[in-house]
Amino acid sequence: MIYIISKIFTAFFLPPGLFITILAALAFFTKRFRWLLPAAALLLYGLSIHPAADRLLASYEAPFISTRLPDHADAVVTLGGGNMRGTPIPLMDESFKRAIYGLGIAKKMDIPVIVSGNGEDGYNEFLALLDSLKTLQPILKADLNVSDHITDHFAIIGETKSCDTYENAQLTMKMIDKKEPVIIIVTSAYHMKRALKLFRLAGAKNLYPAAINFYANDNKKGVRLTDFLPSIWALLNSYRAMHEFFGSIKVKLREMKSKQEWRGGRDSNSRP
Repeated sequence: MIYIISKIFTAFFLPPGLFITILAALAFFTKRFRWLLPAAALLLYGLSIHPAADRLLASYEAPFISTRLPDHADAVVTLGGGNMRGTPIPLMDESFKRAIYGLGIAKKMDIPVIVSGNGEDGYNEFLALLDSLKTLQPILKADLNVSDHITDHFAIIGETKSCDTYENAQLTMKMIDKKEPVIIIVTSAYHMKRALKLFRLAGAKNLYPAAINFYANDNKKGVRLTDFLPSIWALLNSYRAMHEFFGSIKVKLREMKSKQEWRGGRDSNSRP
């Protein structure tokens, strides 16, 4: 009984359920825009329950649940996900899992791993990773090799100038400086589709996704009644899916711009 009460309290008296409750209550006491309040409450409710939120996010994650890595690659690229300076493990949850997964792949294949992201106030993802590894050093068996340039063997390399995935893709290609390099991309599953497109725009052709951080629970057997209670975690999944949707529009615009520049260059070269 206490468990059920706590679930209901968490669902409707903490965000986002609290806001759904307020919107629904206001609909009974206002005459102006009365239709808007229940519509907003219904929309927020839909985005805050797992059956709907996980279905939205699963469309981005599902293609990368099972992927095959190559026998050899030129580099692993881990995309940044944020850090908090001054904490024992500065890398945030998503970024930490991306970095550790990328390190494991690179170490096993004996190839360099490029850690991306410029961070804030001069504290980038590369520095945050090194500080995180210092905390974990007592449980690490292998010595970590840090380098400021691409090598033929395992090394941790920082790409510290990019502000987004598009810039990271461009700078990474310049760092590797090989014709058609084989690159393993490590990022969260929901972000992978957009990341691959941006790396292809930068000229990368041989890309292998290594996805981590799966959040959609769309494939579980059966649906529980508690799945229909508002949850901040479900709302976060909706946010991730919507963020990728609008991010894909920006990628599409970049693709259109790239095609126009290519056509413009071809037309100018064909003129006598």
